[in-house]
Amino acid sequence: MSIIKVIKKESLSGFGKKKQENKGSSKKLLRLSEKDLKVKSINYHIKGNLEEAEKGYITFLKQGFSDPDIFSNYALICEGKGDIDKAIKLYEKCSSNFPNHIFSKINLSFLYYKFNNIKKAETIINEVIKLKPDIPSGHNIKGLILKDLNKYIESKISFEKAIELDSTYLDSYINLGLLNKDYNNYSDAEKYYLKALDIDKNSAIVHLNLGACYKEKLELDKAILHTKIAINLNPNLENSYLNLATIYDLKGDYIESLRLAKKEIKINKNNELGYQLISDLAKKIDIKMLSGIENRELLKQLLTRKDISHREIFGTINNIFPNPVLKKLTLLENDLFENKEFNLLIKDQDLLKSLSLLIFCSPIWEKFLAKIRKLILMRYTEKRQINKNIFNFIIALGSQCFLNEYVYYISKEEKHRLEELKGSIHKDKNNQDYKLSLISCYQSLFSINNEIINLDNYISNNKEFNKLLDLQFKEIVAEQRISNQVKSIGEIDDLISKEVKNQYELNPYPRWRYNSYAKEKKINYISVIKSEIYPNTINTNEIKLIDKTLNILIAGCGTGIQILEASRYSNCEITAIDLSNSSISYAKRKVDEYEMNNIHFVQMDLLKLNALNKKFDLIECSGVLHHMKDPSRGLSVLIESLKPKGFLKLGLYSKYARKKILEARKLIKENDIKPNLDEIRNFRKKVLNGDIQQFNEITTWSDFYSTSMCRDLCFHSQEKCYSLIEIKNMLEEANLEFLGFTLSKDVKDKFLINDKNIESLTDLKEWDKFERMNLNSFREMYQFWTRKIN
Repeated sequence: MSIIKVIKKESLSGFGKKKQENKGSSKKLLRLSEKDLKVKSINYHIKGNLEEAEKGYITFLKQGFSDPDIFSNYALICEGKGDIDKAIKLYEKCSSNFPNHIFSKINLSFLYYKFNNIKKAETIINEVIKLKPDIPSGHNIKGLILKDLNKYIESKISFEKAIELDSTYLDSYINLGLLNKDYNNYSDAEKYYLKALDIDKNSAIVHLNLGACYKEKLELDKAILHTKIAINLNPNLENSYLNLATIYDLKGDYIESLRLAKKEIKINKNNELGYQLISDLAKKIDIKMLSGIENRELLKQLLTRKDISHREIFGTINNIFPNPVLKKLTLLENDLFENKEFNLLIKDQDLLKSLSLLIFCSPIWEKFLAKIRKLILMRYTEKRQINKNIFNFIIALGSQCFLNEYVYYISKEEKHRLEELKGSIHKDKNNQDYKLSLISCYQSLFSINNEIINLDNYISNNKEFNKLLDLQFKEIVAEQRISNQVKSIGEIDDLISKEVKNQYELNPYPRWRYNSYAKEKKINYISVIKSEIYPNTINTNEIKLIDKTLNILIAGCGTGIQILEASRYSNCEITAIDLSNSSISYAKRKVDEYEMNNIHFVQMDLLKLNALNKKFDLIECSGVLHHMKDPSRGLSVLIESLKPKGFLKLGLYSKYARKKILEARKLIKENDIKPNLDEIRNFRKKVLNGDIQQFNEITTWSDFYSTSMCRDLCFHSQEKCYSLIEIKNMLEEANLEFLGFTLSKDVKDKFLINDKNIESLTDLKEWDKFERMNLNSFREMYQFWTRKIN
């Protein structure tokens, strides 16, 4: 994370901080001459009495007087108060009335730049430079604008021009440092930051950016030193605590990283990267090291965000609501509803919010939630008054069951009672919201539309129920509309591809609400790769990122999580392909929700990739090749579409980590258990009840807790698992250089514990030996980066 220090407000340089306001009389101001009113108002401004300065400026303009300094200085006050629209109008009026007033044009250009109106910003700054070619701040702003337009060379020339005009112009040294850092020229970036320190050794922004540069160079002690200096110089400097938090995250000190990230958010409540770091730390930290209050505070912060992955925080939820309490409540029957702990639990707003956002992945939670669902369904009668707390809980449980795709086992008596409930909607319109919420815990509201009720124009006064209706009905309707618009290329004629396609058409994988998303803070792809393979690094000498848009392919985009994660790449166009129209429709709906406009979706078989007639700088293909009939052929197709020296991220299953899964697959095949909803439920019930004890370990996989994920985990129509030696041979045959795994620091530290050097992190033979001794190291998947050798 870096900070760009921008232009000084040269028209009012030297103004002090706001002092105690002098409640001067506006009537006295009205009696002043134009000249005296201007002088008095500006003097107030210089002394920091902004309230009286503003009164003076308003009076001046109301009197019909017109002066460029008054317009410009009044705009500065509005800008400082956050009234940007008013500031822009004042600058524009000043620029219109006084076309040669340089500083109002400079400030106006910068405001347009700051708020992403780049075209206007560029037009105005060009006018400034034409009027006054020797003004350093004009060239500095032009450099910033050109940098945003990805015009690296022209941007560099503008910053250098500013320094040529003023060798002590600090901002341009900083921005040249940032420019070089963004394009992976870390040595040059360091050089410019050090020059900036020669000009001002007490510049907090320079120290902060130098620390960020040292972080990229993996000189972490220097990074910490300069970031701490920045904080000492300016404790409220935006991103300073976050930068320090990311360094401690790299060092593996997750508790300190969390403390610093929280501190950053106190300064900047809307810091998206701060929340994303906290979310990431939530799965790394041993949550037992945090107090219940700390866990609760952490949960509250994360539940409000739509730019993080909530599935990472289930451990935090599990720690707040103790399993012994859930076990006790699960044993209760009708007396459950009078139990004090139960009634406190169902009123817990954090629990209700969590149920609506992420899948709960543990046996005890499933047993507890399924038990409550059953008891509430069986207990319902028109004669009984609806309990508000039960109603709100049922709405949340309806969201949970929809997210897990109704994977919980349903007994015969529940099925019978459910049909009675559905029939009662025709007969009695009382409590319709409640009845529909109960039904939504067993099947989607979309599935009953026009069967027992018309939901097309259904309106409820209950805000939470309407959210449930959006989730279970309106979003599916939107996906069906999108499905007719999905572009398709080529026929899917490979038999295995057809089978896989059919699976994901029926069960798009996975279902999710929100995910990590970088709306503003984007970074170049080399920095992304380096952060994932750390402490490995990449030789960037031959990589030029100058003035070009990055072409990215996500091969097998599924329901779009990878696309949201790819939002962090700067200056890119993303092509996302998948076999399944249903998956793409889901992904497209989510992409539209996040207002991403650089994604091009295509339904197609990876094997027909050459039909795109396009080469890519970077390809991500995770969880795809191992579902193909011939994964090596699929890899060859990907490599053909990759530019020379291009980067390829792969995800493949480990035969060691998935040993129990492979055994379960064998049993499922031998017993001819079909991959339909009822048989998946029955299989899961036997595993959860301990009837198939050898598969208890499977319940520790989060993928066990939804229909599509369980089908993908245990019932997939086609899957191949690998050893690292097999992957090593595959990469060598494909002429791919292995760059490193995307693994936790803890696993990499464990690998390096026997005095191995960092270079051994790219030795797949050594990793194979390590995995045989540590079978769960690659439990999720082998995920790693490679580079095309030529």
